[in-house]
Amino acid sequence: MMFFFRPTSKRRWLLLGCFIMVVVKTMLFVVHYYMEETARTRKHVPLRAGGEESPVQTLTSDSYVEWNEGDFPKPQRKRLIIYWSGVRGHKVPVQKTAVNHTQFWPFFYAGQPGECPVPCELSSDQSRAQEASAFVVHARPPDISNLPPIEHLAPWILQTNENPVYTPALYDSRIMSQFNLLISYRLDSDFPAPIYPIPELDTPIPFHKRQGGVLAIFSKCEPVRTEYMRQLMRYIQVDSYGACLKNKDGLIAMYGKINNRYVFKDHKLILSRYYKFSLVFMNQDCDYFIDDRLYHALTTGSVPVFMGTNKVDQYLPGNLKNAIIKVSDFRSPKELAAYLEYLSNNETAYNRYLEWKWKGIGDISNTTIGRWWRPRYPLFLPGMHVAGQGQATSRAQAGLLPTAHVRGLGPRGS
Repeated sequence: MMFFFRPTSKRRWLLLGCFIMVVVKTMLFVVHYYMEETARTRKHVPLRAGGEESPVQTLTSDSYVEWNEGDFPKPQRKRLIIYWSGVRGHKVPVQKTAVNHTQFWPFFYAGQPGECPVPCELSSDQSRAQEASAFVVHARPPDISNLPPIEHLAPWILQTNENPVYTPALYDSRIMSQFNLLISYRLDSDFPAPIYPIPELDTPIPFHKRQGGVLAIFSKCEPVRTEYMRQLMRYIQVDSYGACLKNKDGLIAMYGKINNRYVFKDHKLILSRYYKFSLVFMNQDCDYFIDDRLYHALTTGSVPVFMGTNKVDQYLPGNLKNAIIKVSDFRSPKELAAYLEYLSNNETAYNRYLEWKWKGIGDISNTTIGRWWRPRYPLFLPGMHVAGQGQATSRAQAGLLPTAHVRGLGPRGS
């Protein structure tokens, strides 16, 4: 129905003006709503005030490792992942093979043709941003200040190997809210990737040939672990070769070189083979945080005396479950020292901690850490499946993103 208004009628002119205003406001609302929905695909729910996280979810760590080739639709094109930032200020050394050339593999490797159901390429070439299916950024300064251009809607993936105490970005909701997926040491990450390799089955030095008791090598004198070691030293001999409470010489400096090659870890591994125990105290007690100290002690057969996350059992599948001594199981350093003295004089009891060396690690296929140690596909596979199907966008709209991975920031309470 058409309405005609006479210009002489003030009332009808007023009605016409109101009608036009309603139409204009409706159009503005539609445009604003569309812009908000578009922006929401680039954001996820930020941390609540006080550093607490919203109760959100992510891709479960168990999901991608169980995928079969038939689960992946044939892609229309190869997916491109751009590692946008550097790592510790250095350009990313993209890997062409699965050989562990650098300490950062597999973060710089995306598989070879035919190796992965979703063919993808990893590059650090920022000029190819328009082609990208995903961007990766390292969480530590100065890398975190180099973010991808916001006009590209490809998912952003944050990568961190260090705990939140040493990674300020994980506290910053303004930064975290820009990322869609997480690669980290946490076993509940979208891409679980702890810097803790599978322990090796090297035959340990026989009990009676071990001259040393308790070994400690710490380069950072974090107050909690240093004070605990100080108290422990009152009741048992601890040989400290590191910077903290040092009482022994003979270990090359951390960044010492021989023939232009860093050899600290090699020397550390040789030394620890001759000690019955190694203090494996994490630099912070953060949720899920485990570093390669645990690997070193287990591999050399120096029984780890562990201080750190109460989730450590998840990193000890199969026959490794009885391979360590936990500081948290003892009421005091004095009580722990008495137990270590007992084991030092009881070969049978001591060797129970090394049974996995002879039995093998056992069945670890149904564990997250086991699937990380023996992966079926390269690390970035699930991200390419998500990017290819547009799931990252829908997850962002629903708020199903990784702020849950930074709960428990700081010592205990993680």
